[in-house]
Parts: sequence; C-alpha cells; structure tokens
Amino acid sequence: MSTEAIFSVDPTRLEQLLHVQERLLLGALDQGTLADRLCQSTALVLGASGVRIAAITPAAVETRGAYGIPFTATDDAIVRRAIAERRPVLGDTTQDTGVLTLPIEYEPTGLAMQLRPWIGAVFGVEHVGLARYAASLAAVALQQARIRQEAGAADGGPAEILASLSHDLRQPLNVMLGYTQLLIDDTYGACTVEQREVLTTIERHARELYTVLTGALDLVRLERQADQAVAETFTARDVIEDLCTGSLAHRAGAGVTLTWHADPSTPPFRSDRFRVRQILQNLVDNALRHTESGEVSVTAAPHDRGVRLAVADTGGGIAAEDLPLVFAPFRTGRRGRTGSGLGLYIVKRFCATLGGEVHVASTPGSGTRFTVDLPTELPSR
Repeated sequence: MSTEAIFSVDPTRLEQLLHVQERLLLGALDQGTLADRLCQSTALVLGASGVRIAAITPAAVETRGAYGIPFTATDDAIVRRAIAERRPVLGDTTQDTGVLTLPIEYEPTGLAMQLRPWIGAVFGVEHVGLARYAASLAAVALQQARIRQEAGAADGGPAEILASLSHDLRQPLNVMLGYTQLLIDDTYGACTVEQREVLTTIERHARELYTVLTGALDLVRLERQADQAVAETFTARDVIEDLCTGSLAHRAGAGVTLTWHADPSTPPFRSDRFRVRQILQNLVDNALRHTESGEVSVTAAPHDRGVRLAVADTGGGIAAEDLPLVFAPFRTGRRGRTGSGLGLYIVKRFCATLGGEVHVASTPGSGTRFTVDLPTELPSR
C-alpha cells in the first residue's frame, strides 16, 4: 500500500502531545484512565479517527483504552499479529484499511496500540515514527500506573468511585463524538442545513459533558498528588515564551492579540516548573476563552523577593458577586462559556503548593486581571 501521507503532522499538536504525555507520566492516574488519555492525545496529534490500546487474553482481544471511532472484531487479528511478530503492522492482510497497529512492550500482558485514519487519509512514515514513540511512552506510563495501583494507591473511597464513573461514561461519549463528527463531515452522505445544525448542537453538548468528566478525573488526580512537587531551575521568561509562542498563540481568536513581557531583572526559579507552567497556561486559556476582541497580556516581574506573574484581558469582566467564587471547582461563571470549571481551582491549589498566592481583580465591561505571587524557592516540606 502507499505510504504517502494525505495529512501532515501539526507541530502545535506535537507540542501538545509532549506536554500531555508529560502530565500523564507525572500524574497518578489508574491504568484505565491513563490508557484513555494516551489514546486521546495520540489521536489528536496523528489525526486518527480512532485509537485503542488492546490486550490479548485467553478468551479474546480486550480494549483497555479507547478514543474516537470504535474498532471491530475484524481488527483483532491485526493486534494478534503485531504482538506475535513484535513489529508495527500497517494495513490488513485481507483489505487495505490503513489501520496502524504497534506492539507495546509491557508486562505482564501483551498489549498493542491501534490507530485508524480518517476516511480518505493514510498514515505515512512520519506518523509511524510518532506512533511508535507514543506506544513506547504508553508502556512506561502503564507500568508506573500498575506499580502505583499494586502499592495500594487506590483506596476505594468516594474519589475512586468518581474516577470509575467518569472513566466509564467517557468511553461511550468518545464513540458518540466520533460518529457525530463523521456525519458533520458528510462521510455518510450530504446533510441538510437543519441536520447539520442539530448535529453541531449534539456535538457541542457532548464535548461539554466530556470536558466535565475529564475535569472530574483531573480533580481525582490532583487530590491524589496532594502537595508533591519537584524542584528545578528555570526562568519565568522560559515558561512564558514557551506558552505564548507555542500552542496558546494559536488559540487567540480573530481580533485578539496575545502579548507577553518578562522583566530582565526577574529572578530565576528553583521550583516546580510543571506547576508554574500549568498556572500560567490555565490563566491564559481562561483569558482567551473570555476575550472576544482586544488583548490578553502575560507579564513577569520581580516582587517582594519573589516573582509576580500577571495575566490580564480586555474581556467582559466578572460580576462582583461571582468574584469570591472564581476559584471554586466546577464553576464556569455566567458568561455562557464552556469548560470543566477546574482550571482556576487548579491554579489556586498549585499556588498554595508552591508557597504563593493568586488574586483577581475585575470590572464588568473592562476586563480581568489575575496576579500570582510566587517565591523563587520551593517551600520545604
């Protein structure tokens, strides 16, 4: 079969994959949730319509994690072949489907990652290379999750019940979203204007529910991690430049400018880079979602023997009665925007872990400004 790629690898999505995989490796997710997240991030960066992680059992091939269009029993034979031959398999022996299957070196069970391209697209050599990277990373992450689980990380309490329910509900939602997108793209025939509007509405609400369920899993992960942090040396400029010239730069809508400035005299951090980055990323993402025109600015400057990070926007602002509740979990405000309602909650939690504080000031109609004051050194525990 041809290995010429009809679609290319988006560098922005590759950057997102790397950061998502970093979060997964640092997190404390159970094996099932971790497998779903690995499938999701792999599908996004490789443009796959469906991804699954499958295991061979004495009775059948079982799906351990999935995202997008589901696989069928006819795809199981390819899983067995890839694991038996210990090499990637592109396509099928019976029909040229373009399915890419890669073995995952993972004990104690033979696993494989399987990817299905969108109709009309094929995987090229560069996609095989990235998929092999994702499969290798999946092996490491799943092994760590298994070790944590065997060590008693799960306690069977309410948080585990929430995680289990969220995980189980996300799988059928993945299937719904995948098929809805196929219908919107006229894969099964042209839609009328009215039909497309209905499908778009279904997709929007399904994605909102998916975001809420993902947020619930993030909350469980956050509670499990407690106040763990890792110290390393870096600068605020490094983090801001990485964010504002990378994936977030592409999030700014038409008429919105994302600007940034780091005062050269800002002292370097000896702190948790992942948490500092996540604080800024959540604040900038929040500002971009609530700014339809104008500017979102990100700054860093020295402050009281530490560093002050600020994110300001020219959006609609926050009502006075909502300000005391902006950092509460699962609150998305009254402006009709989507989201899990956990971004600002995580900001506050991470600020506390790093020994800092976060404040918000806003005037309806005049925008919002978040300021984060952090010490340069990670507090001793």
